[in-house]
Amino acid sequence: MSYRTSIVTGMTEWRDILGYEGYYQVSDDGRARSLDRTVECRRRGGIQLWNRRGRVLSAGAQPCGHMVVVLHRDGVRKTRSVHSLVLEAFVGPRPVGMECCHNDGDPANNTLGNLRWDTPSSNVLDQVRHGTHLASRRSHCKNGHEFTPENTFRLKGGGRGCRACARINLRKTRERARKRAM
Repeated sequence: MSYRTSIVTGMTEWRDILGYEGYYQVSDDGRARSLDRTVECRRRGGIQLWNRRGRVLSAGAQPCGHMVVVLHRDGVRKTRSVHSLVLEAFVGPRPVGMECCHNDGDPANNTLGNLRWDTPSSNVLDQVRHGTHLASRRSHCKNGHEFTPENTFRLKGGGRGCRACARINLRKTRERARKRAM
């Protein structure tokens, strides 16, 4: 089978996974499967050939929520993220400097229509928009002051700053300068 081999079953389209042609395929709905194949097994009596039936692989979730599958070939195991496999098979290889982005912010939703290649900064902006970015979810600064419109200002790097903390830090800086001057 070649890289561009695809099989349409019902409404689902399956395509070969790049580098694992004839071994594994991925679907446009975000599932991965192994294909029927013959496997060589080394035993004491020599090499035996076993027929392996293909099956849909169970994907595991990483702590961040992204789904991964384990692929085997020539005795080498590789863990790959399902969203990358779907985009590589249906859109093409990852462009340099791009990341896989989920349009709805759900890292477990790996359907083709929910995925795209985009820049890392666009991926972070998506996280802020979906409310999944850690810093954007915080309602208080590290000193416990609430992030209200009156108490918040924009930092040069794009983050948020606390006006109450800035006033406290300014007082401390002036106090140190006054002590040095004496």
